[in-house]
Amino acid sequence: MKINFLKWKCAAALGMLLCMTEGSFAQTKSQPYEGVPGWTESQDKRMEWFREARFGLFIHWGLYSAAGGSFEGKQYPQHYAEWIQTWGKIPSKQYAAVLKPKFTLRSFEPKAWARLAKKAGMKYMVLTSRHHEGFSLFNSQQPYAVKNDITGSANLSPKGRDLYKEIMSAFRQEGLKVGAYYSLLDWQHPDSYEAFNLNPNPDNHKPDHNRYKEYLYGQIKELAQNYGPLDMLWPDFSSKQHQGEAWGTKRILTDLIKWQPNIIINNRFWEGLENKNGDIGTPEKYIPPTGLPGMDWEVSHTMNESYGYSAHDQNWKSFPKIMQLFVETVSKGGNFLLNVGPDGDGAIPAPAVEIMERIGDWMQINSEAIYGTTASPFQALDWGYCTQKEGKLYLHVFDRPAGGSIDLPIKNKVLAAYGLAAPKTRLKVETKAGKPQIPVDAFTIESGPKVIVVEIQGKPLVEQNLTQTQADGRIIMNANNANLQEAKGLKIIGANTHDPNRPNALGQWKDPNDRIYWDIKIQKPGKYRVLINYLPNAKHTGTLLLSALGQKFPFVFGVENGSGFKDAELGTLEVSQQVIGEPSTRINLQATEIKGDALPEIASITLIPIKE
Repeated sequence: MKINFLKWKCAAALGMLLCMTEGSFAQTKSQPYEGVPGWTESQDKRMEWFREARFGLFIHWGLYSAAGGSFEGKQYPQHYAEWIQTWGKIPSKQYAAVLKPKFTLRSFEPKAWARLAKKAGMKYMVLTSRHHEGFSLFNSQQPYAVKNDITGSANLSPKGRDLYKEIMSAFRQEGLKVGAYYSLLDWQHPDSYEAFNLNPNPDNHKPDHNRYKEYLYGQIKELAQNYGPLDMLWPDFSSKQHQGEAWGTKRILTDLIKWQPNIIINNRFWEGLENKNGDIGTPEKYIPPTGLPGMDWEVSHTMNESYGYSAHDQNWKSFPKIMQLFVETVSKGGNFLLNVGPDGDGAIPAPAVEIMERIGDWMQINSEAIYGTTASPFQALDWGYCTQKEGKLYLHVFDRPAGGSIDLPIKNKVLAAYGLAAPKTRLKVETKAGKPQIPVDAFTIESGPKVIVVEIQGKPLVEQNLTQTQADGRIIMNANNANLQEAKGLKIIGANTHDPNRPNALGQWKDPNDRIYWDIKIQKPGKYRVLINYLPNAKHTGTLLLSALGQKFPFVFGVENGSGFKDAELGTLEVSQQVIGEPSTRINLQATEIKGDALPEIASITLIPIKE
């Protein structure tokens, strides 16, 4: 997988890749598809299956899989194990000599991979046909791939076999669409843009980039012409210096749409994960806070940390966490491409198998709430997420509200409500303050979110959403459910590839006229601790004022640095019995002084009941 970090620190001494900056996420100036005819006109038709699917499998498998995060006894802790050649600064000749004998295929069963993906409810698969190390799973007939003086051959398949073909055929037989990941980088080819950053150059060869573009064109032609229907091409990756025509895109795209008229391409022939070229945006290991309106997109995510197999990466995400990433992505209008990295023998790690099987159990009951759905009509929901189809809202409940029911912020008439696990059992829906209340039975999140279908009359008419009290009495006001006023640059800043666990936060607060508020529903009187969660930054200081129920809480952001978000206490909020009868309570935030560049980013304000 490429490393296209928002503020990635370049690996010293590699000198092969220029650092990506915040501009990586801006739309490039080049036109979609480089202006090549045939793509724009057919886009909606080509995208039909993708918009229906919502869930796919990413497979990272290559020579790096045989290393498993270690090379010749040295373990490399970096969590992108498929980049081990660069972490170790290993010449391609040595790299191939050590790892090719370890790429054994002893446990390689592509049909089992395909059955597992189908059981998980996945509708398509993207396979690394060639990664940055330059080795191909498919039998390329390009002269360099067949035979060269650096690695012997850039093809990995044993004699008489074609691993890429075997995998693609297995997945097609299970009814899944198939896509080919293809690296635009090549750490071994003497004419690539990265030539000789890892390898010696005793003859002072000057890379011929036009010859390299011919190599790319020839291999993409092989993928498109020699292996049957190809539903997606997933090139990876570009920089400001090397994008678009640097890869020969006009020629590739002109012919690709002829070779495979129904194919989809991502946007990585061009720089930036969210650029609007190609067919789909490709956020990596992060979910855009508000999705990517106006374009199709897909989040690729990992089950542990690495895309390629790493024996020492045991930081597996919990099943509820995977489900949260999955459902949040779909609820914002995206597809979820979940990665698996088989080892050099071809075995999928047991924790990954378990996660996929558990997703399959959930999908067997709840897939209706995923396939063919569109984005939630709501800004944010503090109990979970929503997907929708015409006349139906699918409520994915992760946190059961304290009162045992959801106040659904819509004006529509509710025709019926039921759990997908028991569709014949209708739920009793009551109306309170003009909003339908949907009862939620107790459940365990270890089985995945509970899905409730709400059939409504007409298109959703969304009302103001209140932040609800959670089961433990807390009220969490986060960036997702905040209301931004003025908003002269104030925005929600989300996670990114470099820090996928980063919470969404309110940032770029540079103007004192900007305001933030939350409307909340408090269910119990008493005293509440008021906590603010923020990101310390010595250049971001000033004073904030929180106002609620006639009480004011100033807070001074001092000059401090920090590596992560931290909590600070603002004071104690007193809530009277009278407030409980009110429809809502407003919490206001304003800046009374801004020093430096801006105020620090704010992830949340939380009210915590004080037990007396």
